[in-house]
Amino acid sequence: MPRRREPRPAPALELKTTRLAGIQVILNSAEHAALDTHISTLFAATPDFFGGEAAVFECGRLPADAPSPDWAWLAQELKSRGLNPFAVQNASAELAAAAQQAGLLVLNDAAPAPAVVAAEPAPEPVPEPAPEPAAAAAAPTRIIDKPLRSGQRVYAAGGDIVVLAAVNPGAEVIADGSIHVYAPLKGRALAGARGDTSARIFTTQLEAELVSIAGVYRTFESAPDAAVAKKPAQIRLADASQIVIEPL
Repeated sequence: MPRRREPRPAPALELKTTRLAGIQVILNSAEHAALDTHISTLFAATPDFFGGEAAVFECGRLPADAPSPDWAWLAQELKSRGLNPFAVQNASAELAAAAQQAGLLVLNDAAPAPAVVAAEPAPEPVPEPAPEPAAAAAAPTRIIDKPLRSGQRVYAAGGDIVVLAAVNPGAEVIADGSIHVYAPLKGRALAGARGDTSARIFTTQLEAELVSIAGVYRTFESAPDAAVAKKPAQIRLADASQIVIEPL
């Protein structure tokens, strides 16, 4: 009888191009040695293929008890080979916390629902009126009035951000709400960072490297479309899954 061929083990990581022009780095392992070996092999033939393409770490395949990868090392290894990781997605709370400490954004980060504990049945329970939900305190809008240089990152937790000066290439503006840039937007803008699909990005001069709303992102290998390039524009989501860029 022919010997049955054993299935090949999954590589430590895989690369997938998404329809929104970004790169998804799918992690199948968190082990340093396995990742190091596979990265060296994977990029040996094409070390400069990606040319700075934005990338997101996809953590959904990692085991629930997987230790956190060395995120800072892993991001730097991929940067040295032409990718530009900026976020993680589908990460456990532990992985997400470690990734944030390494400077990565957590996409679609939602708190898990509280566990429901079944109670012993009681005869003819008397219903109690449900408490009124407490109104969430609105976070103040964060205002930035100085230019942002390459490598600088600002984040507005729980609200909007207004930038009154240029966001230069390599700089990053992140908000849980919307982003307003009343100057050239040449770096990255990530609105709705915790999953708000109604968030928008506004700028008086669109020249961005990357825009993202609620984890849906788009990069620009060249200039945006002529209708909006270097012009006032807004970026929003259509059907909660597609980036739409429109002139203002």
